[in-house]
Amino acid sequence: MQSGFRAGHGCTSATLKVLNDILTAIDKKHYCAAVFIDLAKAFDSVNHHILTGRLDSLGFSNDCLAWFTNYFSDRVQCVKSEGLLSGPLAVSMGVPQGSILGPTLFSVYINEVALAAGESLIHLYADDTILYTSGPSLDTVLTTLQASFNAIQLSFRGLQLLLNTSKTKCMLFNRSLPAPTRLSNITTLDGSDLEYVDNYKYLGVWLDCKLSFQTHIKHLQSKVKSRKRLPISQQSILHSCCQTYPCKTDHPTNPRLWRCHLQNSLQYPTQQIG
Repeated sequence: MQSGFRAGHGCTSATLKVLNDILTAIDKKHYCAAVFIDLAKAFDSVNHHILTGRLDSLGFSNDCLAWFTNYFSDRVQCVKSEGLLSGPLAVSMGVPQGSILGPTLFSVYINEVALAAGESLIHLYADDTILYTSGPSLDTVLTTLQASFNAIQLSFRGLQLLLNTSKTKCMLFNRSLPAPTRLSNITTLDGSDLEYVDNYKYLGVWLDCKLSFQTHIKHLQSKVKSRKRLPISQQSILHSCCQTYPCKTDHPTNPRLWRCHLQNSLQYPTQQIG
């Protein structure tokens, strides 16, 4: 599902805040455990009545609420396959995909979920959510995380949002403390155990359980190498750019031009959210 909302400076800021919290816990020689929450068809599941109520509580005028009601009304969708177009189907839920307003409206929709985090910390960025907590006792950390996760699930259910259990993962961040022989499971309200992982891509950054960033570095190296092997069509565009904006040479592999071409990959996450 594509929302058209690209991660950028806001995404980077959110990631840095999470990383700072985790690194602070590690420096204190505390355990830090996290749940990366994935929602099934999140943008498509927004209830218009609940969303309008959220907007009303934020002080939007009656004229604005009427505009949003009109914005959501009378929308249809259809499917095109092999040149054939299906008949229109009315869309009664969700925010329009690929829209500028979509991610903002979804953030308004789920913002109050953070109130249910209890003693844990939570960060919501569109439909990417991380719930985490830390402390010197691993048992206490996991117990606190489970209680917060239960409350968060109930909040999501109240918004008619469903957890994607297979894509919701746990991670224990630990560098120097003794590794536990067996971790207590974090479970969903339906009784399913979440999988513990050593690596997870959060807002375009690969996090690993030791926060060494080795996985992220390897993915960046792979991305840089793949972009050095551009298709002929893209090479011709680069060559045209060199002729229009010459540097020291018109050769399409000019280092300054490649630096501009790759800079976004190296400085900012480019994951599409939604």
